[in-house]
Amino acid sequence: MNFSKILLFILVSSFCYSQQYDLVKIETKNFDSDNITYKTGNVYIFDYEIIENGKSYKLDKNTRQSFELVDSNKDSIKVEKIHLIVKPEIDSLRTNENQTQIIYFQSPEFNSFFSTGLIENKDNIWLHPIRNGFFSCLETCPFPYIKFPLKKNSTWSDEMLIGENWGNEKWGKWKGELLLKYNYKIVGRKKIKTVFGEIDCHVVESYAQSSIGKTKLISYFSEEYGFIRYEYSLLNNLKVNIWLIDFMRDKQFTDQNTFFKTKRYLKD
Repeated sequence: MNFSKILLFILVSSFCYSQQYDLVKIETKNFDSDNITYKTGNVYIFDYEIIENGKSYKLDKNTRQSFELVDSNKDSIKVEKIHLIVKPEIDSLRTNENQTQIIYFQSPEFNSFFSTGLIENKDNIWLHPIRNGFFSCLETCPFPYIKFPLKKNSTWSDEMLIGENWGNEKWGKWKGELLLKYNYKIVGRKKIKTVFGEIDCHVVESYAQSSIGKTKLISYFSEEYGFIRYEYSLLNNLKVNIWLIDFMRDKQFTDQNTFFKTKRYLKD
């Protein structure tokens, strides 16, 4: 991928992914420097599974134009893991205005990237999930979102309009814009087993109601690591689970041109 194609992809991403919840509190400065959880230099590596009619799948292809589900036990799957990096960025180059820049990669092929943003401040943390190819389905679900202070039984709501381009036969189609109304509640705490040991998490139960039906996200939030597990329930008996398997801090990132040449997104 040459520089002009990368630039076009970023511009398209900015156009397509600039939606935002109405009630998320946004900063006007210090978008990155005051982050406590999602600090620039953080790297998150997630595993995932797609469950359709009770059977577990992964993706053997996942691009903006098409995707292919395969048995999760198949050898040499092309989309094994999802990488999220929190990338330092100068204000004029941010994909999403007034947001911390994050980038998603799919491994092991690392043949594309997806730029978007998150918001973190003393009031809330809100972030865009990965939403390319098959993961466009997550646009119909609540986004990962937590309100401070963190208290059991705290509730909040919001809403957002999304375009029909996010629809698919697998998870629902519609004409024009779709209004999603969200409701969130911190239902308790739970210790989640990870490679780092048990992580104490706040459990957030959330729903998105629209004219095509109701979707659900249960997310597990750690003040140290951020969102470490997502359990999505979509329409048409479709589920997506995503969970953290590795985490790194204080990394410096190569630029995208170097990355696509070397297949290494972190400097030594």
